[in-house]
Parts: sequence; structure tokens; C-alpha cells
Amino acid sequence: MKQVKQSKAETLRAKDIMNQHPVTVGPHDSLQTAMELMVENHVTGLAVIDGADRCMGVLSGTDILRYEQDHAEERAEVNSDLARYFDQMTRRWEDVRLTSYALEKLAELEVDDIMSRDLISVRPETPLRTVAKKMLEQEVHRVVVVGRDNRLIGLITSIDFVRLAARGTSNEKPPARRRPRSSAARK
Repeated sequence: MKQVKQSKAETLRAKDIMNQHPVTVGPHDSLQTAMELMVENHVTGLAVIDGADRCMGVLSGTDILRYEQDHAEERAEVNSDLARYFDQMTRRWEDVRLTSYALEKLAELEVDDIMSRDLISVRPETPLRTVAKKMLEQEVHRVVVVGRDNRLIGLITSIDFVRLAARGTSNEKPPARRRPRSSAARK
């Protein structure tokens, strides 16, 4: 019985668990718009797409915190607070100084100024085992699923693997996700 379940799990592909309607943002959208989308949709990262739906990169909460940290040190304020986040690269908790710079200047930036351009992507037919290995090797929480010309088809996050483990390899349908709001839908 265990053998059957294992072989069924090995037949799953990226298209079987990907979110077909990921939250997206444009490269010239403001960072404030991107952060509002993240909060509204309860996500920690957004696919960045151009006008032809080609994926150009990803914007994550970690990208925003790193940018703020790099610039906050230049403008250190005596009364600024610290926030903590887990840095996947160093595998330890880091302190980030929250300054008025974040409140005043971050909102003025464009997504293009902060996003990660190193696109970690897979094709729809990529085996899930390969997707998981890629996420572990690259130490990322999300990969984009792209078709020809880097056109965005979907997004797989670590929570998608948690959902898969929770439902097992049965044929039961995952709970319906509400359709997210992307930056294009806000205009």
C-alpha cells in the first residue's frame, strides 16, 4: 500500500499544485502598492510581470527588509525601533532598524528598485520532487511556473507543499482559493 502512494506522489508535476492566479505587480508600481497587495492577499511575495505577462522577477518581504536595512544604517536614528526577521541565506535571525526612512521613502520607490531579478522558475511539467529540491538548493519560499518566453503561468510556494502533505496524495480537491487582487486589477 505504501508503494502505491509513493509512486502516485512521484507522478505529480508543478502544474498539479501551483497557484494559477498568483498575486502580481508591475515593475513600475510603487512599493506602497506592492506592500498593500501583500497585506490584502496575505502573501509574503509577489511575481513581478511586464505588460506581456512575462515574469521579470519576484518581490518578497525579505527583499523589502534588506533594502530598508541597507539604507537605514546610512540614516540611523536614535529613537528608531528594531524588528526581527529570519534571513534564509545566513539561517539566523537578524535585526532591522525601522526608521522614518522606511515610512517616508520606501513608499516612493518602484518595485523595480528592490525586486529580485534572479528568477527561480520551473515549467508546468517539472516533477514536484525537482521543484522541492530547487527550492531547498536556492533557499527560497517560492518559484514561478513559466511557459514560453517566461510568461507567468503560476506560482508554487512552500505553503503549497504543506497543503499537499495535509491532503495527501488522494484525489480530493484542495480548498478553493479566493482570486487575489493584482496591481492591474487596482487601476
